Amino acid sequence: MPWLSRPNYARELRAAFFLPWAIAATEGSVIGFIVRKLYDGVVDDTLLNYLVAALIAAPALANITSFGWAIAVSGRRKIPFITGLQLMVLISITVIAAAPRTMTGLLILVAAAFVARTCLAGIVTIRATVWGVNYPTDRARLTGKFQAVSVTISSMIAIGLGYSMQLSEESYRFLIPIFGLVALFGVGSYARIKVRSESTIIAREQAQTKKTTSSFQAIAALLRSITRVLVDDRDFRRYQTCQFLIGIGNMMSWAPFVIIAKEQFGLDYLPGLLLTQVVPLLMMPLFIPFWARFMDRVHIVTFRSVHSWVFIVTFILSLIAAQTHTLWLLYAASVARGIAFGGGALAWNLGHLQYVKPERSTDYMAVHVTLTGVRGLTAPFLGVGIYSLYETMWPGEGSWVFAVGLVITLCGTIGFRSLSRGVLKDQSLET
Repeated sequence: MPWLSRPNYARELRAAFFLPWAIAATEGSVIGFIVRKLYDGVVDDTLLNYLVAALIAAPALANITSFGWAIAVSGRRKIPFITGLQLMVLISITVIAAAPRTMTGLLILVAAAFVARTCLAGIVTIRATVWGVNYPTDRARLTGKFQAVSVTISSMIAIGLGYSMQLSEESYRFLIPIFGLVALFGVGSYARIKVRSESTIIAREQAQTKKTTSSFQAIAALLRSITRVLVDDRDFRRYQTCQFLIGIGNMMSWAPFVIIAKEQFGLDYLPGLLLTQVVPLLMMPLFIPFWARFMDRVHIVTFRSVHSWVFIVTFILSLIAAQTHTLWLLYAASVARGIAFGGGALAWNLGHLQYVKPERSTDYMAVHVTLTGVRGLTAPFLGVGIYSLYETMWPGEGSWVFAVGLVITLCGTIGFRSLSRGVLKDQSLET
């Protein structure tokens, strides 16, 4: 590791090991599959499917609050703010564990999951500034290691949770709070991270917001800043357009994938969580080093123009698996999804940093995650709606929703390919 990055790297690596013990329970595929099976017969199937879509959408949908977190943290120390949000996540998962198996309990569970994911959205938004200044070189390699550790632990937690719930459906009620206690070690480690040049960053943020005197003015100022970023930075706007298409295509497939695993394949807790969460997560640490090396060598649009094709493969395998009722092909689609997620995790966290100066990283990240939130607000529900429409008109044909997602994702992939040609042309002219 670079010498100046070593102390913070060690602390953040410990946090990446312990925090996923709690975060794993809030992952859309984990909580979505558990709820789809746990509350089966308790509420109407159609309503349950849309609530599953809401849970799967929560991680992305919560990002629409990023502009609020950017306002809240402006001019303040970053690490204490992040650790406060981490503690809120631990409280939220305790509420999830305590929610009764009734309609009211399900609504409480969904609300607690949204609170947890909203706090995590704040963590991600603020963490962009921390990563931007603490790891000025080899950023993809360093943060890739955090992601690898985090997803490995998350997958192990999902396996344990699935196995225990298969033995006793109520076991999650005491396991999730225990996981939260373990995660406290991660909060303590993260709290000791130092942000390089933080006083300078805070002074710049305070100077930018000096003229605002109310929360309304602060929100208006940030919205203007977000709009200005998209209007002024043509390259970033094009990048976000292509990413928006790929994100819509992928997000609309997640909820149907979980629903099909339960309704068409009838998977129990352990095999269901293996399919929807564990297998993709286990693929991520295996391929993150490859994606990180690739990302450090090329521009983000070149990276995306290659990486996005893996999502195309995922859609094709998912459609064939569901149409032929072939379980191993569904697992193959899950493997491909994990390979794609490995690169996606890096690109999502770091891609925007190729367009921005460190002092404006929060504004760019706010644009980035707010657009992700817009996708989360629409895509999963669109996916369930298309799935339900197909099932109503042609029973057993709901999996054609994957074909719709494939077409949308392909449009974004072609867009990235076009942008990549432009970048390569500019680089050749410079040399």
